[in-house]
Order: sequence, then C-alpha cells, then structure tokens
Amino acid sequence: MTYKQVLDPTSHSVIFIKGFKNVKNISELKEKLFDGSLQCCICKLSLILDPFQIVVAANKAITAGKLITKSIYTEILYNLSISKNITQSLQKFGIDESVDNIIVAVIAKENDSVNAQQIFKEIIGDEINLSLLKEMANVTDIRKAYKISDSEFQELPLLESIITRIAINDLI
Repeated sequence: MTYKQVLDPTSHSVIFIKGFKNVKNISELKEKLFDGSLQCCICKLSLILDPFQIVVAANKAITAGKLITKSIYTEILYNLSISKNITQSLQKFGIDESVDNIIVAVIAKENDSVNAQQIFKEIIGDEINLSLLKEMANVTDIRKAYKISDSEFQELPLLESIITRIAINDLI
C-alpha cells in the first residue's frame, strides 16, 4: 500500500511513502543514494511512528526556500531530526548496512506517480502495510531521538510530541 499526501499547495507536489521489511539490497540502495541515481528518501523504519512525520519533514523541506543539505531528500532526513548537526541527523535517520526495515519517500509533481513506482521497484524486500508502523517502531529509540521525557510520554500522544518537535525545530 502506498501512502500518498499532497504537500504544500504552492509546491504542486505530492509525496509517496512505502514501508519495507527484510530488505536484502541495503548496500546497493545506499550506494545509489550517494551517487544520485536513486532520487528518494530512505530512513530507518524503527524511528518512524507514522507517515505524517515524513510529510511534515518534507513540507518543511519543500517550503523552506533554500536547502541546508545537498538535496530535498537529505533535507527530509535532516528535518526529521531535532539535531542541527547535518551528519548526526543523516546518520540517525538514514540507512546503514545494519538496517533491513525501511521507509521510502518520493516527492513528485501532482499526478506523476510513475517515478515513485519505479523507485519502489528498486527495493528487494517485503512491502508492509503502513498501519503496522506503530507496532514496528522502536518507541524507546524514538523517545531518545526526540528527547521525550517520561512525564511527557505519559501525558501526550507520542506522535503529537514528535510532530511538534519537527515543526518548531528551526525556531529554537
């Protein structure tokens, strides 16, 4: 199942998101990301509670007017993190050889899903239903990544805490 969301109306863009488990070609995907032949954002599934996290980070990237990182896709990883350190952000949310469960996001112009579908075909793994994200996410790692205290965790929905941090990170 592909999650599709319209981004900021002025961008005339949409984001397509899919989750995969048991991915067998992480090294190849990482190499293609680095050489630019794979135009997408791939992040660790364990740190994503809901696709809306990625939508908020993508909207920030697409409406910012300028990139802090080298591409719109690394900008999404950077925006997912609360760190202002680019390297730390990319390492925390990006993929490495130890990861086999991933989330893939592709930004396209409205009504252009062809590129996204071609990119998703590059992934050798089992597609997951994104409704399972909450079960597959590592809440301990998410709380650590977003510095969510015990009291906040008990008082507020976790997704609300995450989205708030992503949305206001550049204001702090």
